[in-house]
Amino acid sequence: MSSKNTMTRDAMLFLPAKVIEGLLVIACTSLYTHLFYESTVGTFNFINFNVQIAYLILAGWMANAATRYVGEEFSKDQGRGLFSTVSTVYLIICAGVAIFCCGAAVLLHDPLYLGFMTMFFSYTVFQILNSALIQLGRMRASITLSLTSAVLKLLVAYGLVFSMRNPASPFPAICANTVADGIAGIGAVIALGLPSIARLRWFSRELFGKFLRFGVPLMGVSISVTLLNQIDKYLVVGFFDMDVYGVYSSNNSIASGLFTMISVGIMRGVYPAVLRAWREGGQDEAKPLLDQGVRLYLLIAVPAVAGLTAVALPMSRVLFAKGYEAGAPVIAYTALAMLFMGLTEYANKAYELEQSTVSVLQNSAAAAIIKVVSSIILLRAFGFTGGAMGSIVAFASYFVITCVRVRRRFLFHVPVKNLARIIISAVLCGAAAYGCTLLPVSNLVRLICAVPAGAITYAVCIVASGEGRAEMQAVLQRIQRTN
Repeated sequence: MSSKNTMTRDAMLFLPAKVIEGLLVIACTSLYTHLFYESTVGTFNFINFNVQIAYLILAGWMANAATRYVGEEFSKDQGRGLFSTVSTVYLIICAGVAIFCCGAAVLLHDPLYLGFMTMFFSYTVFQILNSALIQLGRMRASITLSLTSAVLKLLVAYGLVFSMRNPASPFPAICANTVADGIAGIGAVIALGLPSIARLRWFSRELFGKFLRFGVPLMGVSISVTLLNQIDKYLVVGFFDMDVYGVYSSNNSIASGLFTMISVGIMRGVYPAVLRAWREGGQDEAKPLLDQGVRLYLLIAVPAVAGLTAVALPMSRVLFAKGYEAGAPVIAYTALAMLFMGLTEYANKAYELEQSTVSVLQNSAAAAIIKVVSSIILLRAFGFTGGAMGSIVAFASYFVITCVRVRRRFLFHVPVKNLARIIISAVLCGAAAYGCTLLPVSNLVRLICAVPAGAITYAVCIVASGEGRAEMQAVLQRIQRTN
């Protein structure tokens, strides 16, 4: 089987699982808006994205470095040195976070710091080890554990809320996320066989130095990307209050959650193949796979933007409690912003493959400054939805800046005719879905009609144009083999 076919197969294997995971995340977000007060939803969402920020800044550099080198290190000693080094650094990071959070909880008399601490521990270990599972080709274990985590976040929160009967407390949601990621993290430890190969005494200074050289510039990247991804949320909290933030972040999570799953689902099939090709044949072998990966991403992401934009209002009304529909435009704006963010990740692969992460830092820092300025201006002009508009400006700028600079190395290429087919099919998809939202029926029925109408329209158009014929045949063949 060719590298392109293998890559496409892996991406198509991951994508449905990640979409299911995304839907579970949406269901969880929807549940929280019905179980908790708006301010409670805002508080939990604020803690949750601060956990993600802390992970990016404190541990993201190590996770990226471990992902980059796990394949070659595993072939040497089954990953003994790498996982021992990663485990040691992880424990040191967790110790630092524990000291800070316990001290803050005591001094400020705020137990939410303890909730932050436990969520950070479980989220971080699963993110790091799940990336290793992907790079080592253990796709089924990764998919199973990710879905298990998503299901538990829904079920545990539901059970705890009804047992505690306190809609003003975010701790049921905090506990659910800690338990879910913790169980998934333990599963990843077992799947990788870490109890038998990871020892603190096998810590490798040589590997740690390699991690630092590759990963430390990424700490700056993480801070810049964090500003790109999250500064609008801080600004919404600063400009308004936690109730408004609950509305903003809940609607934002719909598009950002789905697009994260789409991006991750495709990238986890693409990047291992690109990395192997780079090691074996350099740019000549890797670039065609990168081009194909971008095309696969656009094939899924562009109609997702069109569809989410079309159904944003009825979706917000159906999923969330009354009052949250005021943030429906945020779904559409965030979807478009995330499309550009995903494309920028592919553009950055040239830097990552050549281990030139300083350039990524420079580009993301420039875009972060644009994000701060544009978000402040747009928040003042358009209210809280202006935060999501600022994301469009920033991510589009990030993409353009990266493309201009990375051309000196190499940049992915998608032929204009392929891009035109995808965009036209996606516009028709959005039009069909939007037409269903105008039906004189309830919002739920509108949504039920709009989703399949848009999907069928897109499938017919993309296959008729010849653009998605190969992918459709691959899906049908897989279904036939399953039956």
